[in-house]
Amino acid sequence: MSIPTPTPRARRVAEIFDFSQGRGLEIGPLHMPLIPRSAADVSYLDLYDRDRLYETNKINPVITHETIPDIDYPMWDGTRMRTLEEAAKEGAPFDWALASHVIEHVPDLIGWLGQVEAITAPEGALVLVVPDRRYTFDAHRPPTTMGQILHAHETRDVVPSVRAVFDHHRSAVVADPKRLHRHGPSEAEPCVHDLGYTKDQVERARRGEYVDCHVWTYTDRSFPEIIAELRRLGLTGWSVETILPVPENEIEFYVVLRRGLSPDLPEAPGLPDWVEHGLELREEIARLREVVAKQRRRLESQRKQLAGQRAEIDDLRGSKRWKLATTIAAPLDRWRDRRSDD
Repeated sequence: MSIPTPTPRARRVAEIFDFSQGRGLEIGPLHMPLIPRSAADVSYLDLYDRDRLYETNKINPVITHETIPDIDYPMWDGTRMRTLEEAAKEGAPFDWALASHVIEHVPDLIGWLGQVEAITAPEGALVLVVPDRRYTFDAHRPPTTMGQILHAHETRDVVPSVRAVFDHHRSAVVADPKRLHRHGPSEAEPCVHDLGYTKDQVERARRGEYVDCHVWTYTDRSFPEIIAELRRLGLTGWSVETILPVPENEIEFYVVLRRGLSPDLPEAPGLPDWVEHGLELREEIARLREVVAKQRRRLESQRKQLAGQRAEIDDLRGSKRWKLATTIAAPLDRWRDRRSDD
């Protein structure tokens, strides 16, 4: 069965996984499911049913009632928001799950991965499309740490934390992926939200409201290491099977996680991407310092030469020859001045 690939994102997803095999669940399709029902045995899970999704998103002119598919497993049951596992358990187990631009939003990463694991087959797959913070409005945000992930799990976060809401809104910038790919972030990117708006969102989070935001920031180098470290800690059964790094001038990478892969992992993690980037920066700084030192030595040499030349001029001006030449030249200068006046 062929998989239609109407968009670049759908085409890249189809490159790394065959969705025609087995039964699948697409998580959070909203109005743009990557896998249509005509192409695979797929069900859809989202926060609400089709009608409520439209009502909560109709301010967006791109989203119409017709573009939103029927949602097989809404998380909202009319009285409360169920977990992903609760909402989809009737259709489980699924052979694969797909989530595009979802995993950066989940309040508890470890808990969410566990819920998806609970509804997939023992050797099932989880396919992810993930924004890389370096090329999005998260370009100025620091990388997610394992400590933050562990803390969110320990506190059993069900809504984004105050930390996450503040970091997301206060740091968001207008980003140009092409420029970021070439030059990296700079102070030139304007902020999306002012401090007042950020404080309002933080107050909502303090009241326990669900304030949607990017809770976590990943790169195509840091994400596999996060999954491997969670595996070492015994906190997930997923392992990275395939990863497609961020294509040039794009913002997202593609990952296939698999249950049942060999648990053999290195004892010690490799350097996270931000550490490696820091080492690269340190080397660049050392190189620039050497350039500056050479320029300073060159400038000092030029200053000494200039001082010597000034001393020679001062000696010349104080000599008898200079005074004699000045005396002789004075009448000639006055004659030239009169000629110019005439």
